[in-house]
Amino acid sequence: MATLADNEIEARMDAGNLIIKGSISQIGPACYELRMGNVYYDLTETNTPIDASASSGALIKPGHRVVLITQEELSIPKDIIARVSSKGSLFSIGLTPVSTYADPGFHGNLGIVTQNTSDKYITLPVGEPIAKVDFSLLTREANKPYSGQHGFQTKIWPIRHQLMKSYKEIKDDPRVESEEAESYKILPQATVSILKKIQQKQRVINICLLITILLNSLILAAVLKDFVEVAVALAVNLISTAIVGLVVWQSSKRKY
Repeated sequence: MATLADNEIEARMDAGNLIIKGSISQIGPACYELRMGNVYYDLTETNTPIDASASSGALIKPGHRVVLITQEELSIPKDIIARVSSKGSLFSIGLTPVSTYADPGFHGNLGIVTQNTSDKYITLPVGEPIAKVDFSLLTREANKPYSGQHGFQTKIWPIRHQLMKSYKEIKDDPRVESEEAESYKILPQATVSILKKIQQKQRVINICLLITILLNSLILAAVLKDFVEVAVALAVNLISTAIVGLVVWQSSKRKY
């Protein structure tokens, strides 16, 4: 199986093959650099296409998974397979590496699935190179070439939601730990350390509050001999402490 060189790619493009709506300037020594098109999908938020041309490009938010639709269309003959890989300049700024391929017989725009693992917003202008594709010649034509519509042509990215589960749905699986423990596994270690310190401090505060309540109750019991007065004072003490605790809890929720 041989990989096509730049002059072979150019010759096939001139014949209306391999790359449709392409540019000779995008051809490398043994590959073609695919560019960002006018459409992309933010799979973290929606399954519907987003018009990149309306804002001059794609916006990839921190932690979001997206599908970038190429400007070029591929037209793969039955005796060729196309392999797609990332540009180092993109995963060096936080986009996960891409490794996929287009089967013999595939025709259409290609969807590049990637995720922003950085804490920055990444913008990709329309026309920005987003991946490289190389073409390998098979020893013979495929008997069962690719057929059917690509996700982009059906106007919706084909997400297999049935494979995606919430914690509630899989919490009884013996391989799954508590929701808190599982959350820690996907967070940066520095963030986990800070959260654990906050939780430790909160436990100390809660213990101090309980000790304060008990001490106040004992002091009131010693000072006030009337049982009703002690009971009322204790109830007022408990209610006020509960209100303070609720305010602190609500404040921590807004902050974190």
